[in-house]
Amino acid sequence: MITALVKKRAELAGELAAHDRRRRAITDRLAHVDSVLALFGYEDDPKAIKPRKRAPPRMFKRCQLRRTVADIGRQLPELNDNRAIAVEVVSRMGWDHQNTELVDQVREKVKDVRKMKRAGKDGSAVVWRPA
Repeated sequence: MITALVKKRAELAGELAAHDRRRRAITDRLAHVDSVLALFGYEDDPKAIKPRKRAPPRMFKRCQLRRTVADIGRQLPELNDNRAIAVEVVSRMGWDHQNTELVDQVREKVKDVRKMKRAGKDGSAVVWRPA
């Protein structure tokens, strides 16, 4: 038990050191950009510039999940539970279907796709459900 904890602590300490190195590198790049801003005449405090967050990477390409769920609905009509469909989607994507966090994320997306409404030919709303 102690050996495993020592190993885990060493891994976490290494991960922290890597984050520190990355933080220092980003701080250096930020200082460089601040100096270039001053060089071009920026007079305000650069630290007052609001940081922007990057959007997380997309899990699926456009309409990929909708098509996959529709394929699963046609090929495996016995799957009518969002979780079961999510596990099948994760398997088809080649991801680890044992990862419960990933399956839960995909399940939420599958739930949204399954209750998505499409306009019917006569203009009425049609809810897609697997046959």
